[in-house]
Amino acid sequence: MKQYLLTCLLAGGTLAASAQAAAEAPLGRKLPVSFGLRLGLNYSNTNFNMGEPKPTVPVETNWKPGFVVGALVEVGLGEHLALRQEYLYTQQSGEIRNGMRYQMQYLTLPLLLKYRVVPRLAVVAGPQFDLLLKAQQEANGQTTTTTHDTEERGLGATAGLELALGQHLGLSARYLQGLNHVGIGQRSAVQEFKWQSVQVAAEVRF
Repeated sequence: MKQYLLTCLLAGGTLAASAQAAAEAPLGRKLPVSFGLRLGLNYSNTNFNMGEPKPTVPVETNWKPGFVVGALVEVGLGEHLALRQEYLYTQQSGEIRNGMRYQMQYLTLPLLLKYRVVPRLAVVAGPQFDLLLKAQQEANGQTTTTTHDTEERGLGATAGLELALGQHLGLSARYLQGLNHVGIGQRSAVQEFKWQSVQVAAEVRF
C-alpha cells in the first residue's frame, strides 16, 4: 500500500514538475498555471458482472451516490491544450440488489489532458489512480469495516466535459470506467467487480 501511494504521488509530482518545466517556452514566455478546488457528487456502481471469473448468474446492482472533494493544478500548454493534475478524496458506493451495500473512500489522482473546443467548453480525458483509505459493507442493518480485506489499488479511465461559467467558476461532468478488478474478501471468498461512476462537480479557480 505504501509503495503504491508513493508511486502515485511520484507520478503526480513528476507530471506536475514536467508541466511546470514545459510552461517555460523557448523564448522565455510563461504559460498560464492555475490552481483550484473541486467539490461534487459521484453516482457509482459495483459491476460484479465484469469480475473474473464472471458470475454464472448475472448480478443485479443499484447505483449509489457519494461525494468528491479536493484540489487541482492546471498548466496551459497552448491556446487550446492544458495538462491537469487533481488530488481528490472520493467516496464511491454500490449495492447488490436486495443484498450487500458497499461504501469505499479513496485518495484519487486523475492525470488529465484538457482540450478547449470553444471558449467555454472543453473535453478532458486520462487515467485515474485510486488508493483505498477505508471500505465498509452493510447487510441486514449491520455495517462492517472491510478495509484490510479489500483490494487497495485502483486504476481507471475517465473522460468528460467542462463548462466555464466565468473566469473563476466552472462545472464538469465525467464518466469513469474501472480497469482493474477490485477484490472483496481477499482473505476469505473473493468477489470481484469493476467500478463505474458518473461524476458532476463544481470548480473554483484561483
